[in-house]
Amino acid sequence: MNHFILTAALVAKEALRYTPAGLPVIECLLEHSGEVQEAGSARQVKMSLEAIAIGSVHQKLDQMVMGRLARFEGFLAHKSLRSQRLVFHITHIEL
Repeated sequence: MNHFILTAALVAKEALRYTPAGLPVIECLLEHSGEVQEAGSARQVKMSLEAIAIGSVHQKLDQMVMGRLARFEGFLAHKSLRSQRLVFHITHIEL
């Protein structure tokens, strides 16, 4: 199962655009920092992640203020058929 949940801050977003099929799309950058347990030890994690919101979920992302923390839910997929870079496809946002 490809299901990804991340609490992160919205740090950048691009202008709204539309796919050739007419679906609204917003690409953005999310940043997460925190502490997790790994092998019995605390580990500091700081990361940036490219993300994309397609369809109705774009409205919540478009209205978000930069730097605001939210819980993002979705899945990971390659950016395109020819790219090996992963992008987080947001399907739900909880402010």
